[in-house]
Amino acid sequence: MLKTYSLTKDTLLVSSESNIKNSSVVYVYGDEPEYIESLEHKYNLEIGNILTFDDRVAYDTMIDQNDEKSLLVSFLFPEVHEGGHLDNLTTSVVFLVFKNKLIIFTKQKLKFIPELLSNMVLRDVNNFMEEVLLKITQKDFHVMLNNLRGVKEKIDNLDSEISTSGPLRPTFGNLLTLQKYMIALSTTYGANHKALDFIKKNFTTINDIDFTTKKIIDEIYDTSDTMDRIILGYGQYLDDLEDMINNMISYQLNMIMKTLTEISIVLTIPAIIFGFWGINVHVPFEKSSYGVFAVLIISVILSLICWFWMRRKKYL
Repeated sequence: MLKTYSLTKDTLLVSSESNIKNSSVVYVYGDEPEYIESLEHKYNLEIGNILTFDDRVAYDTMIDQNDEKSLLVSFLFPEVHEGGHLDNLTTSVVFLVFKNKLIIFTKQKLKFIPELLSNMVLRDVNNFMEEVLLKITQKDFHVMLNNLRGVKEKIDNLDSEISTSGPLRPTFGNLLTLQKYMIALSTTYGANHKALDFIKKNFTTINDIDFTTKKIIDEIYDTSDTMDRIILGYGQYLDDLEDMINNMISYQLNMIMKTLTEISIVLTIPAIIFGFWGINVHVPFEKSSYGVFAVLIISVILSLICWFWMRRKKYL
């Protein structure tokens, strides 16, 4: 679908989709092959392929026939899909920045983009493309940071499950989902750093840098660094959690084997006694009417002695 926005004075307002050519900002999401193919043919781009990237970003500088520079840059936006595969945990956000137009592409609709664009008040209408791109990127990184902080609750719930129920099958499923999400996040953040460097290089210069633009870019870098630190800590904690689960499983298995061994030792004594009284020779109590009970009592007494001896030696 297409959502179009026109610049009126210093504010972006929603406009008619039929007015694409005169729109200042266009947001394209979902299935729009004709519009995407027309841009690909006109500017020799591969927007469709870029939208399928899930582990890298794209950035390039384009010069048209009128020597006007335009930019292509993409980011990766991670999303949590319960039980999802690694190939659908990220969404690529592609920006085409022209002289007086900004076009945004995503395969799936990201709600925060149209919400942010609607009635957006701009500081510099002469460079509104840069400002809109930076504000969307800034919001993008804030949403990613909030989602990342939400992972902490999932990790705490997983920790509680392990503490109360032990390493059951659902626990393994939740741990696997979180680990897959951590992989997607670490890949995303590393790739987005390159896109940020490209934006900073093309939106600012060493000698003449807009203070507000620099401030927004610096804030995005700070947010990115914060996410890097958080993801590093969460990843290490999940690794430790996995090691703890494996240790718990090993301990439980050892306890089961220990218990089975103890039972085998204790039951060996009655087996020996019953075998002894079952041999085909004369044995004590063979002519007594209470011989069976005597053998049983002897077996129980010797088994209890063995059990108490192992308890005393802390084998049990």
